[in-house]
Amino acid sequence: MWRRGLLAGLGTDVPVRQAGVAFGLGWHWPIFAVAMVTSPSPEQPIYPSRSGAGAMLGGKLGQRLDPPLVVWGIAPTGVEIAAGAAKVLNCPFDVVIGAHVRIDGLGVIGAMAEDCDAVLDPEFSPRFGVMETLNEALDRARRAIKTERLLFRGQRPIRGVEGVTVVVADGHVTSAWKLLAAAEAASAMKPRRIVLAAAVSTQLVREHVAARRLEFACPSILSDPNGHPLPFGDPQDPSAERLRSIVVARQAA
Repeated sequence: MWRRGLLAGLGTDVPVRQAGVAFGLGWHWPIFAVAMVTSPSPEQPIYPSRSGAGAMLGGKLGQRLDPPLVVWGIAPTGVEIAAGAAKVLNCPFDVVIGAHVRIDGLGVIGAMAEDCDAVLDPEFSPRFGVMETLNEALDRARRAIKTERLLFRGQRPIRGVEGVTVVVADGHVTSAWKLLAAAEAASAMKPRRIVLAAAVSTQLVREHVAARRLEFACPSILSDPNGHPLPFGDPQDPSAERLRSIVVARQAA
């Protein structure tokens, strides 16, 4: 199946699905970046905290988006960002569960979210000899999503977004695949509009989102593909961050 999208005034054919995997998404809404930061100091955080970053992102989005809105935060890194943004936007928020698809020797080749098909890097061309390896990688991602879903949402389904604008938010993004996979999951629910958002991202992430005709909002887009070593001023403790994210996520019920 094919859809025709428009980017910078040029018609482009985009393959939407192939063998149960989404290789490209066919939406064609405008793409916007809120601001650009090319070389912030690596010694100083860009934001004092994740919640503060979410509040700033929510303020920027509020200038451009009309209600009704729902904010989804990608677990675990986007949960506090989404909660802070939703508070400023005065709208509900929830947690969307995603997982990267990894193959030994190739690294991350895409991602999947919830129960939807994977979104894969279009530069990855699965040959017959690696299809079994790809299927194993997809199965690992599905198992990871099921485990994380129980931790972050329990048995509760994700909040519906039919007919509303859904903002899919993350924190410090150096790979676009989870955002794109979450957009695939949101699209299945027939929202009015999908906007991908991040507190901090890279130019490469922006280009990947743009290639799929999706709107993108980010106050800080970095030229370094590795992002920023200290994007937030919160203590750099992944275990504590994960625990906070689970607590905040459970409050979305």
